This record gives sequence, structure tokens and C-alpha cells, in this order.
Amino acid sequence: MYFISFLWLLVWGGMFTGDYNLKASKMFSDPFAFFQGFRAIFPIFAVYIILIWIMMQRPRFPFSRSPIRFFMLYWLIGFTVSIIFSPVAMKSIYWAMMYLSPFFVMWITLSAFDPMTSLKRIIYINYGVFILLTLSLVPDVMRGGDISIAHDRMYALPFNLGQVISNGVGRYALISIIVSATRFLYQEGKKKFLWLLILVPALYVLARTQSRTALLGLAVASVLFVLMRRIDWRLLFAGPITSYVLWISGYKWRARGSLDKLVDLSGREGAWQSAINLIKQSPFFGWGFHADRLLLQSEHMHNSFLHAMIQSGIIGTIFFVAAFFSLWFLIIKTRIIAKAKEIQGKDKLLIMESVMIIGFMTSRGLFESTAAYYGVDLLLLIPLIAFICLWAEKNAPTNSHS
Repeated sequence: MYFISFLWLLVWGGMFTGDYNLKASKMFSDPFAFFQGFRAIFPIFAVYIILIWIMMQRPRFPFSRSPIRFFMLYWLIGFTVSIIFSPVAMKSIYWAMMYLSPFFVMWITLSAFDPMTSLKRIIYINYGVFILLTLSLVPDVMRGGDISIAHDRMYALPFNLGQVISNGVGRYALISIIVSATRFLYQEGKKKFLWLLILVPALYVLARTQSRTALLGLAVASVLFVLMRRIDWRLLFAGPITSYVLWISGYKWRARGSLDKLVDLSGREGAWQSAINLIKQSPFFGWGFHADRLLLQSEHMHNSFLHAMIQSGIIGTIFFVAAFFSLWFLIIKTRIIAKAKEIQGKDKLLIMESVMIIGFMTSRGLFESTAAYYGVDLLLLIPLIAFICLWAEKNAPTNSHS
């Protein structure tokens, strides 16, 4: 169990660094640069360890009835294309192997003696990272100055790990809100009030950064929360707070009272058009992992499906879309949302949090590249999908999980 946690920490260890820190001239310039370069291979090291385990143990493929199998097929197309078509094959292969790392850790996790306990430990590690990042960003958010430009600022990550835009900060805050609010509302005992020490700062961070993708996620998560809980007196408190954050942060501060500004794409349409022009040159297979950064002057797609298409073409994107479609098909078919109020035991809160976070990640994919490349979203999403599938298999069996 602890070995699996170690492997997952290796996967997290590659975050906020990359192959750009592996250059000898930079890596050996100072101790911190060496640390950043050394971390850049942690996820690949995890892949290597698990590959040896697979060759020795020959375990069954655990994703044959899970939406994760479609992500694996998407990876396979992108990895193959990275070798054949990428303008910088080694860079594309590097990022392809980084993308593979969380799936390999899920493989060994689901093959463990007690996969559910190991999965929960991984999810709690993710929660801890998100909460730590949210709280560490509070001082920088408080120094934000003029509220009208807070969403255009870059925010400093802890430990000198770099900077993150408001959408990234909002993502950390919303996950912290979902977890702390759920546990404050439904845990028993006085200890639940400790969650307020996370919930209140997280709400402040989300409101101040004015991240529209996070505010959209808050609305989506709130709707799912109501569907799962139905009529509940707690909504008398949660509903007005959520509505106020959406109104003050999204409409008054970010949009300045204008609906046109609220739905403005912030220049994304330019990146999308550039991506479409490039996709037309290799429509079926794309250009391999990291293609947006390699071929579009380091532009970021801000759309999961265009990001998938530029990396793996139409064929890979079909599998990528199928992953999300089959996930929601499973959730609907097993009636997890409808039955959430009836679920008993310790899994209740995790089920509620998983559904809300998956809802947020799905909506976020329209304006950010959720799960299309190695990143924070991918590390958050994949264990939750594995947890939902494993729980459904044991508690709400169906004939198919596809």
C-alpha cells in the first residue's frame, strides 16, 4: 500500500517542471536547478518500475471495462504518432511517457490485494496537495491589489516552483471547496468545524481570482450536489453562499456587470483557429504529444478536444471523447447520482466529491485542456474515475461499464 503511495508521489514529483529543466547547462547551474531537473524524470521512473512489475507478474489488464481504457487507446495513438510525425520526437516521447505514468500507477493499484484502500489513499494525497496549494496561495491572492486586474495576474507557487494563472489557482480553490464543504456539511462531530479553516480561505481565493472555468465548475458542482442530496436543510446555507460567490466574482468583478464580457473567450479563438489550421495538415493522426507547444509558438489550446486532436488526430480524439462519454454513461446507468443520498458508510462523501469533481473537470475541458496531456487535471481525474468504476462494480453492478 505504501509502495503504491510512493509511486503516486513520484508521478506528482514531475509536476511544475519538465524536460526543459534537463539541459546539463541549466541543471547543474545551482542546487535548485538540479532538483528541478531531477524531478522531471520522476514519473518516467515510476513507469519504469511498474513496467518491470508487469513483466514479472503478468497481471491482467484492469481497464477492460472501464472508461480508462479509452484514455489508454488515446495515449497509444498519440505515442505512436509522436515517434512518426512529431517534429521533435524525443520531446514528444518524453511527454507521452509522462502522460502514461498515472495510468500505470492505477494498473498496479487495481491489482493490489485491497485496491479500494489504495485508491482512497491516492485520492487523499490529491486532496492534500490541492488544499496545500490553495492555502499557500492565500497571501499572494491577498496582495492582488486592484480587483479589476486580479484575473490577469500570475500567482506564485510555493517553494519557488514557478507561477500559475488565475484559472489554475481557481481550480485548486474549487477542489478544496468541494472537499471541505462536503465534509463540513456531512461529517459527524465537532471536528468537522476544522474544515471551515479550509473552506473560508478557498472561497476567498476563488472569488478574488475570478476564474470563469472554476466559477462554471462551482455552478456545475452545485447542481450535482442538489441532485445527489435532493431536499436538504443544509441547502439553506450552501445555496446563498454559492450564489453570492458566483454573482460577485463572475458578474460584478470579472464581467463588470456585462454579460458580453462574462462569455468573452479571452483570445482563445485565435489559438483554436491556429490549431484547426495545423490539424488540417494531419487530420487523422495529429502531430504527437506536446504538439501545441512545438508547432504553435508554445500556445496552449485551452480546449481538451482540440488539444487531443492536435496530438492524436481524429482517431485519437474519438477515443478521448469516448472516455468521457462512457464515464457519464456509467454514472447514469448505475444511478449513482440518484442513489447518493441512500449510500451508507464511509464511501458516501467520496462518491459525492468524485461526482462533483468529475462534473467540474468535464465542464473545464471546454476551456482548458483537461486530461489531454500530463498535468494536474489528469492526476486528479484518473483516480476518481478508477474509484467510481470500482465502487460501481462492487455496489451497483451492471452488464457493461462501457
